[in-house]
Amino acid sequence: MYIIFTCPPLPHLIVGGKSLYRVGDLHLRRIMPSTFDLIFVTAGKLYLEENSQKYILKKGEFLILPPNRLHKGYKCCDEATDFFWLHFYTTGKFKYMDKPIYDKNHKQKANYQFTKEPFHISLPQHGSLTAEQQSQMAEYMNTIVQVKIDKTKPKKDFYSSTVSQLKSQQLFFSILSILCDIHEPNTKNVAEKIYEHFSLFYTESFDLKKLSDEYAFHPTHIIRCVKNKYGLSPLQLLLHIRIQKAKELLTYTNFSINKVAISVGFDDNAYFTKQFKRIVGTTPTNYRKQQQINKI
Repeated sequence: MYIIFTCPPLPHLIVGGKSLYRVGDLHLRRIMPSTFDLIFVTAGKLYLEENSQKYILKKGEFLILPPNRLHKGYKCCDEATDFFWLHFYTTGKFKYMDKPIYDKNHKQKANYQFTKEPFHISLPQHGSLTAEQQSQMAEYMNTIVQVKIDKTKPKKDFYSSTVSQLKSQQLFFSILSILCDIHEPNTKNVAEKIYEHFSLFYTESFDLKKLSDEYAFHPTHIIRCVKNKYGLSPLQLLLHIRIQKAKELLTYTNFSINKVAISVGFDDNAYFTKQFKRIVGTTPTNYRKQQQINKI
């Protein structure tokens, strides 16, 4: 499930904290009016129930507890458990959906007064983070901690913020950005669609704006999805596909190097040779010779 915020206004951070639970500790039972509670587990396991749905949060997993709905621990911790949490709210509208909403960043019109259309922030209610995302999340959340709940101590510890209010909100939005980036099913679909497009139309010129218009995703989102899936930028992915096609032509045809370059979308033979050597590790000519030797 996704929690969809209509913006503006933007969600706003209230406070961040960290909790250390012992074996046998249980998360409290409560309803938080108008306040969202984001929990991110860094060690152990936390057993939570929200809206009759039970979750076992392990290291690297997160859960957003919406306002005005009962949540509680349904089982005591069976190992030492550490987790960050932060409370935030919005004065705007939000709703629950099965899929995220992606907004296209429309081109401004040639008017005297520029305008900005409303947009949406789509947060998965529950999910897991990669090792890199966990590290970023822990760093951001640790910076905005103002409350520490250590179950080995009788009282909570309260701290003054080490950063400004503005910086706290910036870190909060960085946290939301991490959560927005983990739309794994959609990330995979977008990246695979781009790969299939390049595989069919690899001779066409690279045009990120055209891809954005065709697939109705912002260019930044396309770049992020392809990078997460293949470890390459869209342009780099296209070049790798072109070079793979070139390797096939060099192996199975007698095309000249220049004709091979043109056949896979390169207008400049020198640029083709440079990219081929960068990706394959040798020149097209040497690659063809090696393939001929291997056939003997």
